Parts: sequence; structure tokens; C-alpha cells
Amino acid sequence: MNTVKNNVELMTRLNSSSQYLQSNDMRVTEVREGYAKVEMIIDEQILNVHGFVHGGALFSLADTVAGAASFASGRDSVTLTGTINYIKPGRGGKLIGIAQEVSRGRTTGVYEVFIFNDRNTLLSRATFTMFFLDSDRMKEKQTKEYMKKDGN
Repeated sequence: MNTVKNNVELMTRLNSSSQYLQSNDMRVTEVREGYAKVEMIIDEQILNVHGFVHGGALFSLADTVAGAASFASGRDSVTLTGTINYIKPGRGGKLIGIAQEVSRGRTTGVYEVFIFNDRNTLLSRATFTMFFLDSDRMKEKQTKEYMKKDGN
């Protein structure tokens, strides 16, 4: 129950505190440890000259959903690296980004992202490495726990 409450609070925090998400019609719709789902409305503002979703919009959605999944670990993070493969042209009414944690260490986490349209067509696949901002705090906590176990 407490985990569910924390996930709802995190979704609310992400959706309400980011002007970037709001101004780009993105919304975190699901979050749990190591996983997130973010939706983005497709409108004429994010289309390229060919009438498809601009690659920058797809990358931005991928970055956002990877960040949401990393935040679900209870740790704030920023993007360290991101790579994306554009598979099909973006069309439809909305984009759906899904991120899954691949690995999480003391300082970084790796997340795989898939972006679909509302017809369930895979548009992009990406991998992001996130840097945890609290790594010094985690290291300090581990040292204290070790010292406690060791009797110091």
C-alpha cells in the first residue's frame, strides 16, 4: 500500500512540477520501481517538414520516461547518455513511451525505452544511462552500515 501511495505521489510530482512536460503535452501515466509509462499528444507543433513526429520529440519523450523510471527507485537522477534508433515514422494521435530498468548501481542506472503510437506500432527504441544525484549520500550510508556491522 505504501509503495502504491509513493508511486502516485511521484506521478503527481512529475506531472505538476515540470513545465517542460506540461508545455509538450507529456503526462506520466504509470510508475513503479524500475518502470514508467509516459504519454505525449501528437499535434502539429511536434511534426517535422514531412508531417511525421520530429525525432527530437521522440528523443525528448524517451529521455522523460527513462528519467521517470529512474526516479521510481526513490533517487533523483539526470541523464548521462542516451541513444535512440528511429524505426518507423511517427503518426497517430499520441505517443506512448515505456521504460524498463536494465541495471541499477550505486551511481548510475541503465534504462531501455520503447516508444509506440496509439496503434501499438513501435516507432523508436532507446537506451539511457542515468546518473543518480545522491550517490555520495548512498556511499556514506553504506559506510555507516558497514561500520555498524563491524562494531566501530
